[in-house]
Amino acid sequence: MKKTEGKHFKKSFLAAAMLIGASTMIFQGFTQAAAMTENKKTNMVPTSYMNYTDYSSKTAQNNLPEGYKKANYTVGIIDLPYYKNQTPTEKDMSKEAAAELTAQYLWQVYGANLEGMTIEMGYNAPTDNTPRPMWTADVEMKDQGYIDGYRIDGYVVWIDSITGELYNIGLERTLKEKVPAAPDSSLNKKEYEAVAKELAEKYNIVHSPIQSIQCTGQGANFSTNTIGTYGDPVISFEVHGENGEVALMSISRYDKVLCGVVYNGQYKYDLLGIEKLEEEIREKYNEEKYNEPASADNKVPTLKGGQ
Repeated sequence: MKKTEGKHFKKSFLAAAMLIGASTMIFQGFTQAAAMTENKKTNMVPTSYMNYTDYSSKTAQNNLPEGYKKANYTVGIIDLPYYKNQTPTEKDMSKEAAAELTAQYLWQVYGANLEGMTIEMGYNAPTDNTPRPMWTADVEMKDQGYIDGYRIDGYVVWIDSITGELYNIGLERTLKEKVPAAPDSSLNKKEYEAVAKELAEKYNIVHSPIQSIQCTGQGANFSTNTIGTYGDPVISFEVHGENGEVALMSISRYDKVLCGVVYNGQYKYDLLGIEKLEEEIREKYNEEKYNEPASADNKVPTLKGGQ
């Protein structure tokens, strides 16, 4: 792949895969990749959302996060063929307004300062998997060296292009030391569950008191130089709110940093997709099992005429 294509594919895949436990990797890890390669299957889905045609950067400024100051950043576009073929409608906010919301969300969750950075935007029309239009934001950070044992390489953010709702936010980083990426069977999951609950409450991930939280699996995030044996090991948790919302979050097993969150607006569709995929697998399995020829060990004896 070309350098730019490789960079953006890595980031787009990371935005999904970094947040996924073993039980959901089969679907969510490829949601964005599938959208890029199968854009011909895109379908428009009618909605009953409010009309946000007048949404602008000025609107986004009306409810600024505490301590936030607009940085002098540049708004660009994600240089991939898929995004070049996607055109926002009159109901969608502009890429500039979406970029400003991205900056505010990154400040709220990570305290990110985007001064002098470029926010690259890509529009996603509704699909069967995600029936809401989205803006995807890639932020590649300038190398500021290692701080607290890691270097921040960038961020990925997905937001609803009409309502501005945050769907997905993730941190891309490289650890200074080589940390094994393999799952740790001796890990104290209760310890990390407590950390996950604290972070979920701090950032109001399900917008209500937490009803339950459970581990979905371990994985790892990889930077360009660590793919394979070493990476940023993560553990993921599914968080359910008393209001019915559900979200997926991952924290680093290295230093308990919040690596990313898939919020209810996106994750509910991922769960539906997983259920659909599981049902297709079951049907395929049952079909193959039904049509499987009898082996010598399980042949059913039959009566022959004249005997």
